[in-house]
Amino acid sequence: MNPSEIRSELLDQHGQIRALMDEIRRLAPDAAVAGVSGGELERQLQGLAFAVARHNVREEELLRGILATVDAWGPARVEIMDESHEREHQALHDALLNLPKMPGPLAPSSLDALFHRVLEHMKREERTLLSEDVLKDDAVLVEFGG
Repeated sequence: MNPSEIRSELLDQHGQIRALMDEIRRLAPDAAVAGVSGGELERQLQGLAFAVARHNVREEELLRGILATVDAWGPARVEIMDESHEREHQALHDALLNLPKMPGPLAPSSLDALFHRVLEHMKREERTLLSEDVLKDDAVLVEFGG
């Protein structure tokens, strides 16, 4: 895959994750009403958790080899992906799976806080790992020496 194809695939997955969060936001008020089963909401949250996990695996698979070579900052980007990025992925996945297990009805503020965290994470990735400046098909090679 060339860099623009990688970028397109991963950004499409971000769009799918955003759409799943929108659907969960739509379901959440009904699930909070007394007597309404939260089963569908829980299934949607599990689906979102697995979509995020699949995306994260694919993202690391596609980016690991190419990020180190895109520019002078490439090795630093790989280091970011390896360290904080992996921890953040696991924390988000765990939080999504554990949210429906919290006692009592799902508080909209809990859902909003978690979704805000997911959205901020994706924005950061889009800025630092997936931007057109980083993943571009026309590599610029600079030769040093004579």
